[in-house]
Amino acid sequence: MNWRVETVPLNDEAAFEEIKEFCTEAGLPFFPPVMNNLHTQFVIRDADGRLGAAGRLETNYDHPMVEEIAVRKDLRRKGLGKKIVDAILNQARAEGIETIWVMARAPELFMSIGFEPTDDEDLLPKLKEECRVCRDHITVCNPILMKKKLL
Repeated sequence: MNWRVETVPLNDEAAFEEIKEFCTEAGLPFFPPVMNNLHTQFVIRDADGRLGAAGRLETNYDHPMVEEIAVRKDLRRKGLGKKIVDAILNQARAEGIETIWVMARAPELFMSIGFEPTDDEDLLPKLKEECRVCRDHITVCNPILMKKKLL
């Protein structure tokens, strides 16, 4: 299948609503971006314009982060997760970001592209507090904090 990565304009409310519905259908929670923290929102579409994956580069607690990675259930383990993360990492490098973090629900994906687990004493407690309010916390999701050096 021919997939294309697209950047979503930050003022495209319809696209963000589509991404929210996509995440819900994929069985993943969706947290609306805080626009002044959002760097770039990416989606991957097929030739017919259907969403296959989504993800974004965002700054949380002064740390650049890979956020809201979602891949359609029937397309998981087919390379779309890696493709969307690669787009985010390329954007981060273009912005001069030296290190990037992720609260990984799928740590094996992130380890395969060079992320390493970390227990950053400043960031981890803040992110774990955010996790506690998520409906999936512990029951189906127990993410780990990971980071990757980019430059």
